[in-house]
Amino acid sequence: MNAIEASQLAIDPQGLGDLKRLAGKDEAKALHKVAQQFEALLLDQVMKSMRKASFGDDLFQSDATRAFRSMLDEQYVQNLTRGRGLGLADIIVEQVRHAKDLGVKKPGGEAVKA
Repeated sequence: MNAIEASQLAIDPQGLGDLKRLAGKDEAKALHKVAQQFEALLLDQVMKSMRKASFGDDLFQSDATRAFRSMLDEQYVQNLTRGRGLGLADIIVEQVRHAKDLGVKKPGGEAVKA
């Protein structure tokens, strides 16, 4: 069995610190990484909604089964959004860059950075 890197797991305890360091070095890469994480979050919500809408038999459902299925779905999402993903991350990056070019400001009055 191959060793699995922490960045491949659905739960990465060092992810936020790594993202902050990356933002200090390369803002464009950090923006793309955040967009990928947003894409993963959105897909995770889709997966959860699909599970809730299922007409499955509750006879064999336990808390442990639901917890395992939830963790498995999160891992599926991480695998689906790795690399090129679904393409939503690229669209988000382009929208943020476009907002910066237009001089769009955040609610506090500060200009959007990209």
